[in-house]
Amino acid sequence: MRISGIAPVLNECPWIGYSILSSLETMHQFIYALDEGSDDGTKELLHHIKDKYAHEKLIIIDTPNFHPHDTKAYNAAFDVCIEKATGDAVMFYHPDQVITNPERIPEIKTGPMAWTTNMTSFAGDFQTQITRGRAKKWKNIHANQFGLMYRGAYGSQNEDFYHADITGNTYSHYGEDLLKYPYEVADSQIEINHYCELKSYKRRLEKMKLCIQTQNPKATPDWIETLSTNHPRVTLEPSEKMFGEFEFAKTEAPVPEVFSKYKEEFEQFTKEVVLNGI
Repeated sequence: MRISGIAPVLNECPWIGYSILSSLETMHQFIYALDEGSDDGTKELLHHIKDKYAHEKLIIIDTPNFHPHDTKAYNAAFDVCIEKATGDAVMFYHPDQVITNPERIPEIKTGPMAWTTNMTSFAGDFQTQITRGRAKKWKNIHANQFGLMYRGAYGSQNEDFYHADITGNTYSHYGEDLLKYPYEVADSQIEINHYCELKSYKRRLEKMKLCIQTQNPKATPDWIETLSTNHPRVTLEPSEKMFGEFEFAKTEAPVPEVFSKYKEEFEQFTKEVVLNGI
């Protein structure tokens, strides 16, 4: 099956190159709505990868600033990517994700309306996994048909792909309870390393504030600040309190080769060195 990886992108230079190169041979295309506010080298790196490696497989869409809390602009960033997609399916492929078994992609059979991917999330460094607290199965691949669109505010409970011809104006997200969806959801068997919490403390805190504000729009700035600074995805400390159970464990799983192979080349573009020890 041909998969078009899409994402809105703002300042993802430390990761996005590895994400693309990890699956370049088998992914149908990559489409990014690049926020015009990106100033960390993302734009330059993307054009470097397009010219040297990806060519027509990489589509870069210059996009006006989309603030995550501007739902209309946020959804439009996804929708413009979907409009450009020519694959059989569209995948929300986060710039900080790396597919570790890309050879599986062409083997996926069409038929279902959506597919899950299997996620291993990391925190702090490449040797620490989030073993509890992050979903291990994501429904982030959808057939490119029946009015495919993306709806929901950043971090909201219903942020997801939808098929307008099937779901209409009802935007319900059921997480890992896959039988509740009004269409078939299959396991793609794609394995992904998600380096979500390897980003700097500042970036982790910034993203958590945005999520908590989305989920609690009437909350005061002080309350959001307190909650965010104590969240396990920011502190990287275990928790059994109000945030739910979060656990972290060391792993001896190998770091994907794509990091060591392109580290020296890609770090010429980034202003933030995060791959220490690679």
